[in-house]
Amino acid sequence: MTILERVLGGNIFYDFWKQVQQYIFSEKRFIQLITLQPIEIYNTSSELEIDNAKISLFIRSTVENIMQRRIDKTINLLTFNLAGNQKKDSFTYDFDVLIRAQMLYKDVSVFFNHHFSNQSYPIEEKKYYLTIENFHFHNHGTKAVVDVPFTLDAKWWIFKRKMTGTAIFKGSVNFHHPKYVVKTRNLNYELETKSFILQVIDKFYHKELIKFLAEFLQYNFKEELFHAKTEAQLQINEVQSQSNWINGSINDLDLERITIENDGIHGVFLAKGKLHMIR
Repeated sequence: MTILERVLGGNIFYDFWKQVQQYIFSEKRFIQLITLQPIEIYNTSSELEIDNAKISLFIRSTVENIMQRRIDKTINLLTFNLAGNQKKDSFTYDFDVLIRAQMLYKDVSVFFNHHFSNQSYPIEEKKYYLTIENFHFHNHGTKAVVDVPFTLDAKWWIFKRKMTGTAIFKGSVNFHHPKYVVKTRNLNYELETKSFILQVIDKFYHKELIKFLAEFLQYNFKEELFHAKTEAQLQINEVQSQSNWINGSINDLDLERITIENDGIHGVFLAKGKLHMIR
């Protein structure tokens, strides 16, 4: 299971829909109708641990105000706006689930170290091996920064040399260009090393390495969101199977944005759907 599926999985949508059924016709809802604002029916927070890294989740959901719907319908009737009056089914209402996920930089480092540190990667079989010691994430304004100490083992026939250095990467996050793709923008790096050979390699291949990394560091999350949306609907179906007067469907689940903040990486997911009142 991928990281986005794990973040959006669990009992998020099960708990949300259970709360919908308990709250949609409660006394509090009728008090909120007076404000003509969307009705908040779910607001909670939790913490998730993935591969020893912690992710904070803040979940909020609202349902379209039913009183406002009836006012709009009356206005459309009085102004003979038949098209507007027929735009929405009187027994179907919009709802959304907003999920804010936050991971501190120390936890981002923990996650990457869990998967990629202290491992050797062959650059050219039997000639060059790159060992990444660890990852240390932080930020510089709106740019993410990661310090990567590494060792490069070079073997040419009888010649053997081990060279060490630290690559300091800096770049911004770009997403939805194209759709469902996260990639780096304005990526660059600095090399700190006492190795003359590494300095020479960096001098001649700096631009080529940046181009390679920019193309390599891309992530398509379309399939993950599809599976997360399917799982969300299954959770809702499990709850609403116990009711014969209300059901709901998730129409869309998307990553709204990713931002680099002073405390860590923030992601915002938005699920939109329809709540159907059974007539």
